[in-house]
This record gives sequence, structure tokens and C-alpha cells, in this order.
Amino acid sequence: MKEENRWAGMSAGLALAALAILIAWNTFHMRIPPNYARVGPQVFPYVAAGALALVGACLFVQAWLGRPDRVAADTDRTDWLALGAITIGFVFEILFIKRLGFILSSTVLFMAVAFAFGSRKYIRDLVVALILCVGAYLVFTKLLNLQLPPGILKGLI
Repeated sequence: MKEENRWAGMSAGLALAALAILIAWNTFHMRIPPNYARVGPQVFPYVAAGALALVGACLFVQAWLGRPDRVAADTDRTDWLALGAITIGFVFEILFIKRLGFILSSTVLFMAVAFAFGSRKYIRDLVVALILCVGAYLVFTKLLNLQLPPGILKGLI
């Protein structure tokens, strides 16, 4: 393994660990209304922080030992179409989440990511995206009582 790849892997691992600490710190300092008993809005950020810390630690250790599962070859090329599709999906979500709502904007993001990963079964992807996005919306708004923007579907859901 090249020394520069080793340092890059260790740096990425440390960066993920730092991000995990930042998320955990901000989650710890969230102001939570007293009506939450056990499960509140802090659960998911803590799970995400723990997962990031674990992945960061694994990446750091693999790079430190010089035994990554896969090292990018010098001939690997960036898939600019995939990167562009995902970027467009994220930008769309950011720009239209309030107007269109969580379900529709997240469906577009899901479709963009599926396209970036090589899926060309658009109808299947659309159905899966809608099921997942409606499910996530209902879990957050009905079970966890966290409000996601309903957008143009306000009266329907």
C-alpha cells in the first residue's frame, strides 16, 4: 500500500470520528420538550454518530495496518455522471423540500441515487422510493412527532 494512501485512509477515519463527535455533542445539547418519555428526537442522531464512529475507527485501523479491503487502483476513474446525478438530487432536495414536501423531494433524491448506482428500472425505483419516503414521513411525523414539510401533499397525508 502506498504511504500516501495510508495517510489518506487514516485521515478519512479521523474525519469520520470527528464528525461523529460533533453530531453526538450537538445531539447531547438539543433542547427536548418534557413530553418525550424514552424515545425522542435524539435516538437517530446518536445511532448515526455511533455508526460514523465505528466506520471511522475501522477505516483508521485498516489504513494504519496497511490492510484495506480495497485500495483504489491508479486506473480507477471517477464516474462523473453518477457524481453529478447524486449532486443534482441533493440540490433538488435542498431547494424544493419546503415547496414540494419531504415525500416528493426525497423521492427525486432516491431516484437520482438509484440512477447513479446504475439502476435503469425507473418504475420500480419510483415505487420503492415512494414507499420508503411515505414510510419515513409517517414514522417521523406520526410516531416521533417531528414535523417534516408536507409540501403540496399537505391535505392528503
